[in-house]
Amino acid sequence: MSMMKRLAFHEALGVLNVGDLHPGGAAASEYLVSEIERIRPRRVLEVGAGIGFTTARMLKRGWTVTPLEPSEVLRRRLRRRVGFAVAPSRFETFEGEPSSFDAVIGESAFYGMDVASAFAKVNALLRRGGVFASLDMLWTAQAQAPLVAQIHDETKRIFGIPVASRTVLTWSDWKTLLRSAGFEEIDSRRLPPGSLYADWKTKLTILTSAPRHPVAFAQYLKHRYLALAPRVPAGWTETWMALWRKV
Repeated sequence: MSMMKRLAFHEALGVLNVGDLHPGGAAASEYLVSEIERIRPRRVLEVGAGIGFTTARMLKRGWTVTPLEPSEVLRRRLRRRVGFAVAPSRFETFEGEPSSFDAVIGESAFYGMDVASAFAKVNALLRRGGVFASLDMLWTAQAQAPLVAQIHDETKRIFGIPVASRTVLTWSDWKTLLRSAGFEEIDSRRLPPGSLYADWKTKLTILTSAPRHPVAFAQYLKHRYLALAPRVPAGWTETWMALWRKV
């Protein structure tokens, strides 16, 4: 990796072999995948696959998985994990056959999109009765629109990835948009707040990987230092994971 390469926060962690970069971590991913398993899927589209932890969980179940990952840094590690080429595609530009997937899953992948358009596209890609599984951090009703845009732009500039959407979209808004796009709710759960990187296993992974990837480790430390300054007022965000069925 070039010494001049500036890594986004999630890219630095990916290089250090830290996956499941979303609230709820591995436990949330395992829950979503186990719920998708109920419909006995054959083909699954994964949006924002990262370094492939969830991809690997699904492949082990014998499913055919199409992972999408726009970051070249993460995509290289994803390819090594799964053993096949991964197209450098964003969901917005992905061209899939209508009704060709049994499930679509995205973990911290959809909040930065035009979600109304994204939900309509998910619906088009799913077969009837197919499942959409998602996990995203959303704004609450306390969030104030002008500051939300400022926080989005600032976190994207500093960390290479925004903390949440640029406009105030609450869980209630998401439910309305999903129903309008032709989905019915199967299950939804609000996740408790907490640090993604505080557990000892994650810390050990980072420290073990640091000697092999000193540039990524240095950039990770810089991001963590910058993250010490509070940027989002308390009570302004919450994380929801949910499963929806195409009707």
